[in-house]
Amino acid sequence: MECLAPWPSDFPNGRIVQEKDRHITLAFLGNIEFEPFMEHLKKIPKPEFSVGFTGVFNHCHFFPKKKPHVVAWEVDLQKRQKELLKYHQAIEHWLQEGHYPVDDRPYLPHVTVSRGKFQPSRWKKAFQHLPLLLTDIHLYESLGSSQYKKIWTFPLAAPFTEFEHTADIAFVVRGRDEREVLDHAITALAFEFPQILEFVDEEQTPQNLNDVVMALNQVVGRADAEVGTPFKAVSYHGNLVQLGDYLEWEMIVDV
Repeated sequence: MECLAPWPSDFPNGRIVQEKDRHITLAFLGNIEFEPFMEHLKKIPKPEFSVGFTGVFNHCHFFPKKKPHVVAWEVDLQKRQKELLKYHQAIEHWLQEGHYPVDDRPYLPHVTVSRGKFQPSRWKKAFQHLPLLLTDIHLYESLGSSQYKKIWTFPLAAPFTEFEHTADIAFVVRGRDEREVLDHAITALAFEFPQILEFVDEEQTPQNLNDVVMALNQVVGRADAEVGTPFKAVSYHGNLVQLGDYLEWEMIVDV
């Protein structure tokens, strides 16, 4: 799955994976025959979710433990972690049905950010608990040198997308219910100002759009009082629109 984040502009030493190639792996295939697999791909299980994921990076790993040569940031999808794990298991079962090998190690969702020689101490110091967004499901072909080519895609609705708005910041936010819209809206703000995640109230259960906007402004207010933010307020604007099995809302942020 493709992974987006407000990535640091500079990383420590290493062979950095390009931003466009950063992703989480649902299953690693290795060297396989292309045409038979593309035929099997027609039977891939469809995910039960139609909207992508948001989450945070929660740990910096170095793989393998002996003589590590990979820097990987672990992905925490919080309330939706079980959904990803369930789909990973469905993918593994589908691969086994096609007599393709699967990795027997415990599944750890992560994004590889660097390969080759590196200094672990510098990477530990540089690690940040940044927000992230997982979008479309891709079949990647490895081109070597940590470069990848997308050769098949199953599209998902992005949890949020930014669009241009005069003098303000604006996003189209999507979620299956009001709480998920709130979560995805907070992550959208965190892409602009990651520190805002420290001020989220996980106990809130909004019932309508007014509740969502009120909760967002409470988060902005707490963050602004403690550390200052680039936001003034989230506008009471627009409506929640039902599109299939998810809601969509245009969020306007006064800056």
